[in-house]
Amino acid sequence: MADTGYHKGEDIAACEAAGITPYIPRPHRGSAIANGRFPKERFRYDPQADAYHCSDGQVLDIRYRSVTRGHVSIQYFNPSACSGCELKARCTAGRWRRINCWENEAIIERMAERLGRRPDILVIRKSTVEHPFGTIKQSMNQGAFLMRGLEKVRAEFSLTALACNLRRAITIIGVPGLIGAVKT
Repeated sequence: MADTGYHKGEDIAACEAAGITPYIPRPHRGSAIANGRFPKERFRYDPQADAYHCSDGQVLDIRYRSVTRGHVSIQYFNPSACSGCELKARCTAGRWRRINCWENEAIIERMAERLGRRPDILVIRKSTVEHPFGTIKQSMNQGAFLMRGLEKVRAEFSLTALACNLRRAITIIGVPGLIGAVKT
């Protein structure tokens, strides 16, 4: 389980390939969401046709594929379907709606279905995982990480956790007790 900030299709695919069942909520981003229009989730994917169906029952099929840094994206749209659609104003500000997807979007869809069947799992994660980290960061007066890169962030957090544990040990057993414990 992870929070929305860790949602990356390639990592989710790697988890599934290793036999790990990931539960990571999909981020809601993009201009449609920001402007109060239909999110991508309002469109139903049909794997047999490799197309999306909109709320008005129209079919958006593949129109464009692109590769950026090894990441294959597919763009689905149907200009003729959008031209006379009554829901268009709630769907897009452009001439037609485009749905951009990762080539392995089925992996993301499977995970979204798993989350739909177990919505409580994220509540459990937040109460068991987020709370301790939030408490540590707040008590140690540490906002965002100062370092960049996974290795450096790990080192920074390790120092923060060490300092927090030392502070707890001093609170629980005192300085003389801590010194005595280190000597033995």
